[in-house]
Amino acid sequence: MQVVFLVLVNFALAGLFLFYRLPSEAVLVSLRLPQLFVAFSYGGVLAVSGAVFQGALRNPLADGYTLGVASGAALGASLSLLFHLPVELGALVGGLFSVFLLVLGYSLFKDALALLLFGVGLSAMLSAFLLIVYALMPAYTLQDAVLFMLGYMPPFSLKEALLLLGAAVAATLFTFTRWRSVDLLSLGDELAYFSGVNPRSERILLVTASSAALALFVAKCGVVGFLGLIVPHLLRFLGFRVSKELIPLSFLAGGGLFVTSAFGARELLYPTLLPVGVLTTLFGVPVFLFILWRFKGAGG
Repeated sequence: MQVVFLVLVNFALAGLFLFYRLPSEAVLVSLRLPQLFVAFSYGGVLAVSGAVFQGALRNPLADGYTLGVASGAALGASLSLLFHLPVELGALVGGLFSVFLLVLGYSLFKDALALLLFGVGLSAMLSAFLLIVYALMPAYTLQDAVLFMLGYMPPFSLKEALLLLGAAVAATLFTFTRWRSVDLLSLGDELAYFSGVNPRSERILLVTASSAALALFVAKCGVVGFLGLIVPHLLRFLGFRVSKELIPLSFLAGGGLFVTSAFGARELLYPTLLPVGVLTTLFGVPVFLFILWRFKGAGG
C-alpha cells in the first residue's frame, strides 16, 4: 500500500516537473524528460546508500556525504578533468578510496560518533585537496567546477538518462537482495556472525557497492548533500525499520524528494537556475541537527 502511494505521489511530481511552465514539446523530450529520469535516479541512489551506510556501519548519522564518500568521488572526478581522463573512472576510484579509509576507520574506532567525526575530518581533508585542484584548473573551467560542487545538474541526452536510471535500479536491486545482511549488521557483528553472515566482508561489499553507484552519479551531477541522510530516517519515523521495506521505499521517496528539489531549484528564482545541492542542504541541515541531538540524547 505504501509503495502504491509513493508511486502515485511520484507520478504527480513527475507531471509537475515535466509540464509546469513548459515552453515547447521539444524542451519536454530533449531536456525535461532526461532531467526527470536522472533526478529520480540520483535521489533514489542517495537514499538507498544512506540506508545501507546507516545499517552496515551502525551509525544513524552516516551517509555518503557526511562520511566523505561524495567528496572523494568529487576529488577523483576533478582530477580526471584536470588530466583529461574519464570522469566516471576518476569518481569511482576517488569514492572507493574514501570507502577504504572509512573501513579502516571503522576497524579502529568502532564507536558510531567517533566514526562520524572521522568521516567529517576525511571530508574536510578531501575538500581541501579539491580546492588545490581547482586552483590548478584553467580559469574558464572554474565556474563549472564550482557549480559541480554545489550540485548543479547539467543537460543529459535521453539515452544517457535511461542508462543512469538502469544503473540506479540495478544497484538498488542488488542492495535489496542483501537486506537481511543490512539488518543483521545493524544489530551487531556478533549476532550477524552467528546468523551466518561474515560481518567484515559483508560490510565491505555493501558499502563498496553503494559507494560505486553514488560515485557514478556524483561524476554526472555533482555533489548533493544530506538527502541520503534524512530520507531513511523519515521513513523510520513512519515505522519502516526493516530493510526489506526500507530499501525500496527509500528509493521511491529519495527519487521523489530529489525531483521536488530539482523543481524548486528551477522555479524558486525563475528564470535563474539554482544548484539542486543548495536546496537539499538548506532543508537537510536542520534535520541533520535534530538527528544529532536525538542520537546524543539516546546515548546519554
